[in-house]
This record gives sequence, structure tokens and C-alpha cells, in this order.
Amino acid sequence: MPAHMKKHLTKNDITILVRGEAIELKDSVKSSLANIIGELVGDDSVSASEVHGDWLNSPRMRVAKYLKGVRNKEGLTQGDVCKKLGIQQSNLSKMESGERSIPPTLVGKFSKLYKVSVKRLQETEQKKKKAS
Repeated sequence: MPAHMKKHLTKNDITILVRGEAIELKDSVKSSLANIIGELVGDDSVSASEVHGDWLNSPRMRVAKYLKGVRNKEGLTQGDVCKKLGIQQSNLSKMESGERSIPPTLVGKFSKLYKVSVKRLQETEQKKKKAS
């Protein structure tokens, strides 16, 4: 008598989740994954830069990514930061996702809390000067 098998809930879903250190895939696995993903996604796919343009690399997004990264590095939750700064979590979430600028009144508070320079939290474009 055959053993009872668990019924698969999905037919075509493939989920690959890698956490921790980066791993090197063998070329045959890379090729197979690329083919599978290509068949599933098809030629209709577009890159993030085609959809969002330069917005993902804008000064606001640079600050947003930095803000979230520093908070995570410090081991703080959004709730922790909101309590310390007296702001709503929805506002912090919008700042960390780039939907909202950091108000000038909070730049100094974030700088002090995270022990980072105010310049890192400003949305001005940092232009590199050429050495003459």
C-alpha cells in the first residue's frame, strides 16, 4: 500500500530564500534557475530602473536607505525610535521608504540618536570635486 503523500497546495510556485552569507551556485544550477525564471516571468518583465527611473538613486532614497540601515545596525525597532523622538510610526516608515523627507526639526534629533553627521541625513546632492 503506498504511503499517504501530502498534497501540494501550489503547482507552479517556486520560492528561493537565502539568508546569511552569500553562496556560490554551480553554473548548472545558475543556468537552470535562469531558464526557469525566464519561462515564468517571460519577456514582459521590466527592470526597476525602467519603472522608477532615477528615483531609486535620488538623494531622498539615499537618505531613506541610510536612515533604515543605521536604525537596523543599532538594533532599534521603528517603535523604539518613535518613542525616543516623539513621532508617529507611520511618519518614520514613510521617511525610511522615501515617501517623505526628514523634517528639518528632526534631522538633528536623528543625528544625535544614531550618532551620525547631519550631512548624511540631508537630501542635498553630494557632488564630487575634481582635483585640479
